[in-house]
Amino acid sequence: MKTHQKVVDRLIALGLTTYEAKVFSALTGLGEAGVGEIHAIAEVPRSAIYGTLEKLEGRGIVETSTGRPKKFRAMSPKVAISKIESELLGAAKDARDGLEELASAPHREASEARIWVIRGRMRILERLREIADSARSELLVAGTPEHILAFSEIWKKARSKRMKVMFATPEPGRISALSKYGEIASPSHSLKLHEAGSPKVLFVRFDRKTILFASEYEDETRIEDMMAFWTDDPSVVRFMNYLTDSLTPQGRAARGGA
Repeated sequence: MKTHQKVVDRLIALGLTTYEAKVFSALTGLGEAGVGEIHAIAEVPRSAIYGTLEKLEGRGIVETSTGRPKKFRAMSPKVAISKIESELLGAAKDARDGLEELASAPHREASEARIWVIRGRMRILERLREIADSARSELLVAGTPEHILAFSEIWKKARSKRMKVMFATPEPGRISALSKYGEIASPSHSLKLHEAGSPKVLFVRFDRKTILFASEYEDETRIEDMMAFWTDDPSVVRFMNYLTDSLTPQGRAARGGA
């Protein structure tokens, strides 16, 4: 019998060290065992077994017998995982409280424009959710129809907050379903995006104060399928407001407030 690698990997993901995960997995399979038996199954150096068992006992998931030679046994999976989960929740709360304290401390002013990079569609969605939580009045969305549609939950959320929402895309017919969330602007000229190599992008502006620009990309690893840049730096946002305002009559009228 050998330790189940998948179980070991999951225990490591829950915060156990590699030795702790191997020893606990082996002991669970053995039921009750001495150091020699655990060493044979866990494939952990014998010199490290005692120290590892002490740590597992300290976590409350291993019991030790009296007498010589000592025997050890693992707590039931239900009890052990419950204790590990409790530790994780406590650690997560402590980390969150500590980070919130750090985040609330005064920060030094940045001397240069702040533009942040986000990689991956899910991380982009998470950032849009965070920005949408604090946005209040206006949302402008422009880009490729499929990318505008892919983040529909954000536009729905903005609409639920009674924000003014406007969509702009070269093919407005493809996003007609979004008319319930905001106005779909008609393009000033016709442009089809079916040509090879045509841009696949998304531009989002909240309250004329925060912008996010995302695009698809491919590399040899294909680890991520989308990358974005976002910023709330006033100098960058003012410049982007100037560019986007020139695209629509409404924007040109609002330019004085940029």
